[in-house]
Amino acid sequence: MNEVLTIDIGNTKAKYAVFNDKNIVETNYFEPENDDLKRLLEKYPDINKGIISSVGGKIDECLNQLKTIKMLVLSNETKLPFSLTYKEKSKIGADRLALVAAAYAEKPHQNSLVIDIGTCITYDILTADDRHLGGPISPGMKLRFKAMHEHTALLPLCEPTLNELNIICDDTVECLQSGVQLGVLHEIKEFIELYSLKFNDLNVFISGGDNIFLQNQLKNYTFASSNFMFNGLRLILEYNDNQ
Repeated sequence: MNEVLTIDIGNTKAKYAVFNDKNIVETNYFEPENDDLKRLLEKYPDINKGIISSVGGKIDECLNQLKTIKMLVLSNETKLPFSLTYKEKSKIGADRLALVAAAYAEKPHQNSLVIDIGTCITYDILTADDRHLGGPISPGMKLRFKAMHEHTALLPLCEPTLNELNIICDDTVECLQSGVQLGVLHEIKEFIELYSLKFNDLNVFISGGDNIFLQNQLKNYTFASSNFMFNGLRLILEYNDNQ
């Protein structure tokens, strides 16, 4: 049984996925400071290796629980199935590398745009000749809501909504939600159009926890599953094993 552990530590949450070959058998959130991962290894004794992607720290806390297995910490120095053209390679986020790897797993040797809508919104290109081109970073929805609340005297702190959005609004909350969410929507649409003019036959993958708020407005693109990044991590681990 070929079981491996993949871990994604974001800015606000940490999550793992256990693979049996290419199939996920369990995924859940966890607390790096607790013994969650140690108990996970007891539950799956056949796990002998894994990979961690982290933008939120807590790597040592995880590794201390995983001393019995071989762990790969994803960084710009990790061997990847694509080349990095990013000038400041040491500063590129591991999450972006994992997402590009996930696009590679889905559509190898094709032009793909990966848009991740989380704490920040990131845009990454994987070219048909297997080059990763970094792209813009902008504030995510919750950061935009938080900024307006904290830097004004009267605007309340809001959350994204699944309700229909309008450019004519009847109350302050609706004004804020429409401004943020329609702003993000049109930003993404414009970036997709610009990238499509530059790259032929472009695949577009939209991932991240807040993509649910845009699915009805962006129906012509691939909304990645919640396991999209984990598939990228599994691919990177497999790639390194075969080097």
